[in-house]
This record gives sequence, C-alpha cells and structure tokens, in this order.
Amino acid sequence: MAENSNGSSKTASVIIILVLVLVVLAGGYYLFMYKPQQEAKEKARLEQIAKEEAEKKRQEQEAQKKVKYEELIKNADVAFAEENWETANSLYAEAAALLPDQQYAKDQLALVRAKLDELAAKQTPGTIETVASPTGRFYVVVSSSVDGDLAMDYANKLAKEGNSLKIINPSGTNKLFHRVSVDDYPTWDEAVAATSSFSAFGEGVWVLKY
Repeated sequence: MAENSNGSSKTASVIIILVLVLVVLAGGYYLFMYKPQQEAKEKARLEQIAKEEAEKKRQEQEAQKKVKYEELIKNADVAFAEENWETANSLYAEAAALLPDQQYAKDQLALVRAKLDELAAKQTPGTIETVASPTGRFYVVVSSSVDGDLAMDYANKLAKEGNSLKIINPSGTNKLFHRVSVDDYPTWDEAVAATSSFSAFGEGVWVLKY
C-alpha cells in the first residue's frame, strides 16, 4: 500500500509540474508572442484607418482649393480685362500661393506686375529743361508750336507720364517755333536710330540739330 501511495504521489507531482510548465509556456506565448502580435495588428489597423482618413481629408482640401483657385482666376481675369491692375495683382498672387504648381496664375501675375512697374515709372514726373542757345546736339522733336504756353502745356503733360523733356526756344534762324524734344544725342545717326523708339508720340517725330 505504501508503494502504491508513493507512486501516486510521484505521478501527481509530475502532473502538477507538467501543468505548471504548460501554464508558464502558455503565459510566455501570450505575453511575448500572441499579445505583441495582436497589438501590432491593432496598431497597423488604426494606422491604416488614420492614413485613409488623412488622405480623404487631403483630397477634400485639394478639391476645395481647386474650387477657390478657379474662382480667384475667374475674378482676376475679369480685372485683367478691365485693366484693373491692382485687383488683378492681388487675385493672381492669392491664386498662385494657393496652388503653386499651376503655371497660369504665375504667368499672369508676371504680366500684371510688369504693367504695374511700367505705370509706376510713368507716374514718376519727368523733368523739363529749356534750351535757349545752340548746343550742337541732335534733338528728337515730337512737337512744334508757335505758342510757348502750348509747348509748355504739352511738355507738362508728357512729364506727368514720366518723360524727361527739353523745350527748344526760338533763336537764330528759327524765330517762330517752340520745339519739344524727348531726347538728344551727340550724332545725327544716333538720333535718327532712336526715333523708332518714340513711335508712341505719332508720325511727327523728327531730328533737329541745334
């Protein structure tokens, strides 16, 4: 009977040890393999959801930007056609900042700013000088008038547009005309060559040696 009891005790001990080993192994598997795997899967799932939501939000924002861009361009084009340069500049600049990859807004903005620079240059009053005696230079003349006041009025008008001028008073063989010159040169050839750049003053541009 004692031997049977000892055998049963040993068997029970072995079973208990095996159970404990299995529990430890199961716990280790859960803690170091199963749980980390599940946590990693859950993390990946949540990251994927967040990524999809972020992409959806980005697409919605891009769509809103595109609608806003098209509205800005439409209004800017209207301002451009009406030569409302300040408004066009503001709208094209906003559109270019909104969608930097769109070339149209950048190109139009460059055109508008060039026009604004041109107008700014013209808005800077030019100077008016009086030439009372011969200088030996060649003057590009855009106007002749027997009335000195009319010549000065015309010169003032051109000066307000940013032109620097010289008024050649009557003297010598010219006892009658007051001439308005937009530029002068040391040689005849230079003066004649320059006349084409003053075509905006009309067909009556000519060269006078004085």
